[in-house]
Amino acid sequence: MKRALFVIVTVVVGPALVAELLLRLHNPIQSRVRGDRIVLLANRSYSIRNTTVPRLPPVITVHVNSLGFRGPESPTPFSDALTIVAVGGSTTQSFFISDGLTWPDRLAARLKPTFPSAWVANAGLDGHSTFGHLVLLEDYLIPLRPKVVLFLIGLNDVDRQDLSPYELETVRRWSLASPMSALKSFAAHSELASTLLNLARSWQAYQRGLVNQPIDVRGRELLTVDESALQRYVDGFANSALTAYADRVNRLVDRSRAAGIEPVLITQPMLLGSGVDDVTGVDLGRVRANAPGQSGAMYWRPLELYNDVVRRIGRERGTIVIDLARALPKSSSFFYDFTHYTVEGSDRVAQIVAEGLCPALAARFPSAMRRPCE
Repeated sequence: MKRALFVIVTVVVGPALVAELLLRLHNPIQSRVRGDRIVLLANRSYSIRNTTVPRLPPVITVHVNSLGFRGPESPTPFSDALTIVAVGGSTTQSFFISDGLTWPDRLAARLKPTFPSAWVANAGLDGHSTFGHLVLLEDYLIPLRPKVVLFLIGLNDVDRQDLSPYELETVRRWSLASPMSALKSFAAHSELASTLLNLARSWQAYQRGLVNQPIDVRGRELLTVDESALQRYVDGFANSALTAYADRVNRLVDRSRAAGIEPVLITQPMLLGSGVDDVTGVDLGRVRANAPGQSGAMYWRPLELYNDVVRRIGRERGTIVIDLARALPKSSSFFYDFTHYTVEGSDRVAQIVAEGLCPALAARFPSAMRRPCE
C-alpha cells in the first residue's frame, strides 16, 4: 500500500503539481476560457506572417483593445454612441484578416455615414458556440450594455451533443459525471486542468474541420450522393442537439432584451452546398468536405437546419434576422476555405449585414441618424 502510494505521488501527483506551478508562472497557451468562464485577453497586438493562405495579405495585423475585443476603444460617453458588438466564432473574429478589413470593421465603415456615432466591436472568439455566447453575454456584454448585439451563429453548434452538460457544469458547481465534466470543473481552479481542457477543445475543433487552412476546391475529390441517401444523412441531425440549440438561441434573445440590448441574429454561410463555383467551375455540392464520403451538400444541409432555427425564431419572436447564409454567394472569391472569408468576402458580408441592419437601426434609433440609409 505504501509503495503504491509512493508511486502515485512520484509519477502522478508530483509532476502535476510541478506543471501547475510552472503554468501559473507562465502559461504559453493563453487560454480565453477558464473552465466555463470566459477570460478575455486585453491590450494585445499581433503581427502574423502569412505564408500559407495565398488569398490573404502576407502580413496580418491584429489588435485587441482594453475590453478584450477587436476594434477601436469604446466611445466616451458610452451611452451617447450607437454601440454595436458582433458575437460569433472564428468567422466573426476573423483572426487572419487584418485590422480594418474584418467584416465588423467594414460594417462600421458602412454605417458611419448614416450613424456618425456608430461603434462596432468584434467580440468573436475562435471555436465558440451559442453556449460560449451566453457566457460572454452574461459576463461581459450585459454589464457593458451596448445598444445592439449581432449574433452570427450556427456553425460551431451543429450536432454538438456536449452543449447540454456545458450549461450544467459551470464553475458554481462540481460535476464528476464524466472525465470531461470533471476536467471542466477543475479547470476553473487549475492552470493545468484549464490548459488540458483548451487542448481538448482545440482537438475537437480540428476533428470537425474548423481549423483555418487554405482549400482549393479544384484539388478536392468529387463525390456522387443520391438524394435519398443525402436526405437520410440530414434527417439524422434533426435530433435533441437541434432542439437544445433552439433553446439557447431563445435564451440569447431573452437575456439580451431583458438587459435592454437589441439582439440581431445572423445565419451562417458556407462555400459548400449547391451550385457551381463561379471562380473554379467546380460543383460545390459534390466537393468532398471534411470526412471521407462527406460531400459538400452533406456538410451544408445540416447547417441549414440550424439556420432554419434562427429564421423561425426571428419570425416567432419579432427578432431581426439577417439571412447571410442565403444572401452571400457561394464563391471561392469570398472564402479561403469552406467557411472563413477572404478580404473581399469580409467586405461583401459587411455590405449584406449593413443593408439588413441599417433600416432596423433607423427605426429603433432615429436620433442617431444623420442621413437616410443608402
